[in-house]
Amino acid sequence: MAQVLNSPWDVCVDSSSEIVYIAMAGQHQIWQHDIVDGVTRAFSGDGYERNLNGQSSTSTSFAQPSGISLSPDMQELYVADSESSSIRAVNLKTGGARLLAGGDPFFADNLFQFGDRDGIGTAAQFQHPLGVLCGSDGLVYITDSYNHKIKVLDPVTRKVSTLAGRGIAGFKDGVAQSAELMEQCPRNKDQTTHHWLFNADQNSCLSEPAGITEGGKGKLFVADTNNNVIRFIDLKAKLGPVIRTLELKGVQAPAQPKTPKRLRKRPSIDTQIIRIEPTSATRGDLRLEISLPSEYHFTKEAPSKFEADIEPTDGVLVEPMDGTLNSEGSALLHFTKSAQISATVRVNCKIYYCKEDEVCLYQNLAFEVPLSPDSLSSSTADVPLSYNLQPKGRV
Repeated sequence: MAQVLNSPWDVCVDSSSEIVYIAMAGQHQIWQHDIVDGVTRAFSGDGYERNLNGQSSTSTSFAQPSGISLSPDMQELYVADSESSSIRAVNLKTGGARLLAGGDPFFADNLFQFGDRDGIGTAAQFQHPLGVLCGSDGLVYITDSYNHKIKVLDPVTRKVSTLAGRGIAGFKDGVAQSAELMEQCPRNKDQTTHHWLFNADQNSCLSEPAGITEGGKGKLFVADTNNNVIRFIDLKAKLGPVIRTLELKGVQAPAQPKTPKRLRKRPSIDTQIIRIEPTSATRGDLRLEISLPSEYHFTKEAPSKFEADIEPTDGVLVEPMDGTLNSEGSALLHFTKSAQISATVRVNCKIYYCKEDEVCLYQNLAFEVPLSPDSLSSSTADVPLSYNLQPKGRV
């Protein structure tokens, strides 16, 4: 039987031991694949979404690990743990982990310890880092995606510094980082107007950088996701690091499919699944209604989200396919389907909520709505997706 993976985001290879390490973001774990015997297994993480560092693989938890890179001595695996906004190091002998920078060092369930700050260890802050690279110089380079920056971490001192970007999305080649901020970034690479504050300098801008790798001669290559380009950072430029855009000669833009395919996600181990009674309606509304205890509120800084999956996809339409819940914990989705189609709609939710002046928590929910054939060929339904959320038990 083929091994089933759950949203793998990154891989790296230890060629000496012939082991492939996999950042299994959907399962909140690090997996490994043995090239010799073909066995794939969970290596680190218990599958619960949190920022927990322990001495063993089963006493460690991750929150959507997205980028991985091996240390020069092949003793540790550096991990960009995106949902906890932290950089972690996994011991390749024990599977345990330690926190290098960012995140909450005290409360494992707190995934709200994010921001944009240079510093040492947990005094530094990231926001949804996606890529990580241990360079040949021994430094760890990080794509701090939602801060639109490239940061660098010294794994010995745990000091984090900004290498490139200004903290706002934009597109501009030039000096990677400067002490003074003089010019606002254009909002995208095609915009020609500039908004001047004082005098122009050459500071660079990025927009949600993701993947990062190292080339020769002191160059780092970056997938500048929202700008739809590949950038490179020249660390050995005479006047200091600079960013340039890689020219891709002869590359044609891919044709966009009429209906983009969405990958169906399997729920993680800590997802609460709510099964809804089947409906045979050919159209109607799916009404998300999440309620909290009176002393709790939905988090303004991190809006609660939903995303719909359909299986099979043919003959069923759900709009919108993703979005955010309002301040009352509600959202409205519309569905239509062919009369004779049998399908299942799963509405995955990530709920962020807080107790005033105490702590912020989250909960993964998945509503499963079976759609059965309709002999009447035309009927409507209003389907409530209701859940009374109770806070997780905590120490």
